[in-house]
Amino acid sequence: MTTTSQDQDGSTQNAGRTAGASSGRGKAAEAYQAARERTSAVYTVARERAGTALDTARDGAARARRRTADQVDANPMIAIGGGLALGALLATLLPRTRREDQLLGKTGRRITDTAREATRAAREAGREQLDALGISKAAARRKLEEFTDHAVAAVESSASAAAKKARKKK
Repeated sequence: MTTTSQDQDGSTQNAGRTAGASSGRGKAAEAYQAARERTSAVYTVARERAGTALDTARDGAARARRRTADQVDANPMIAIGGGLALGALLATLLPRTRREDQLLGKTGRRITDTAREATRAAREAGREQLDALGISKAAARRKLEEFTDHAVAAVESSASAAAKKARKKK
């Protein structure tokens, strides 16, 4: 069989297509590898930043915890009053449910009544202690507000520090 120039042109074209396809596959593989490396680098940087932000937030929370503990140690009666006030607030915000009434019935009412009496007794004992210490309601309120302001400032400070640290890493 003799090859004609037309046959030779056809095989030349096929060889060109094969070489082009190989070249295209190679370029696609290179592009894929480059994208994969960039993605991996971005992931690594993001992970490091998240870790740093987490460490900063943990440090801020630890400082806030220490400050809170110091405030409670310095003013235990005010802390107790604040805890009672917070408990009373939560109790008023959480309504009783029909299911709770069905399940607990008289027992639930007795528990509620007992809790009310305990709250009244605790409030009265707290007032007596404050009066004995010469602390007025207004002074106690100021101390509690001061304590709350310190706690909020500590949380804001730790969040701000974490955000700044994350921005610096960019």
